[in-house]
Amino acid sequence: MSQSETFQKEKNEEVNKDKKIGDGDKYTFPITPIEDFKDKPYPKTAACLIIGDEILNGKTVDTNSSTFAKYCFEHGIDLKRIEVIPDEEDTIIQSVKYLSNNFDFVITSGGIGPTHDDITYPSIAKAFNLPLKQHQLTYDRMNDFAKNIPAISKYMKPDPGHEAIEASKRMSLFPDPSTVIYPDEKLWVPIVIVNKNVHILPGIPRLFKSLLFNFSKYLRIRQNGDKGENFYRKFVKTFQPESYIAPILTEVQGKVKDIGIKVGSYPKYTTDKRWVIIVSFLTRENNKDKVEELCKEVAEKTDGTIIDTDDVITGDYENKL
Repeated sequence: MSQSETFQKEKNEEVNKDKKIGDGDKYTFPITPIEDFKDKPYPKTAACLIIGDEILNGKTVDTNSSTFAKYCFEHGIDLKRIEVIPDEEDTIIQSVKYLSNNFDFVITSGGIGPTHDDITYPSIAKAFNLPLKQHQLTYDRMNDFAKNIPAISKYMKPDPGHEAIEASKRMSLFPDPSTVIYPDEKLWVPIVIVNKNVHILPGIPRLFKSLLFNFSKYLRIRQNGDKGENFYRKFVKTFQPESYIAPILTEVQGKVKDIGIKVGSYPKYTTDKRWVIIVSFLTRENNKDKVEELCKEVAEKTDGTIIDTDDVITGDYENKL
């Protein structure tokens, strides 16, 4: 056991030695000590790999990719790709190798449970020719959590049997070497990092979101105070037909394509049964002034109104085509 793992195990015992779990009480774990990331480069590009048959057959609606997309946008990371793939070893291997080789920050979601179809850890291990190794601290955290949550502990048996034990151990059988980070004191589940840039997360949306947002302190990302490279977005709302404004937008996009401004249009249906076109201008903050100019130009030419992101989210024109 490494020095960091020993520290976390001792801290876990200290924090929870006298704790009794009841209504409103919470079992907590120590988080991984935060390193100094000032000399590490910002991740510029990202990719998201959603793993699960249940997504592809329509049983489960994927929300994790949307959560990750918003996370990347907030922190100025350019999300370049989202893939949804089945629980198939060869497909996972092919996808994770490609994404790891082509993008700075890769997130996987799903396939890390105890059942036969949870094959993300072993598949990613094979992708990088790594063995699997039991991570004892994660196994201990999982058991500590289970024993102290009545809804789970009531089903636990003194001797659950070899097969049940092996099934639970699957959730702590990681590619070796890997970096294991516990970002959330409320969760026993870690983020496992393989090949320096592949971050393995669970598929349960609540866990995915909590781990991702708590992981920010371990990843050198742009915060709101960092100027210049964060994304900046502005909108123009118009009731003119999209075919009518298309030549205007084509002309505008041609003028600013080379300086990193993207222009898009999105038809939506209002609650009062009218079509509205939302014209989007997306760039980095260092092009903010230019976007402001373009918004005024397009608003004038389309008899439109300049609006902010919040207006798009909360306005009457929320329902999308």
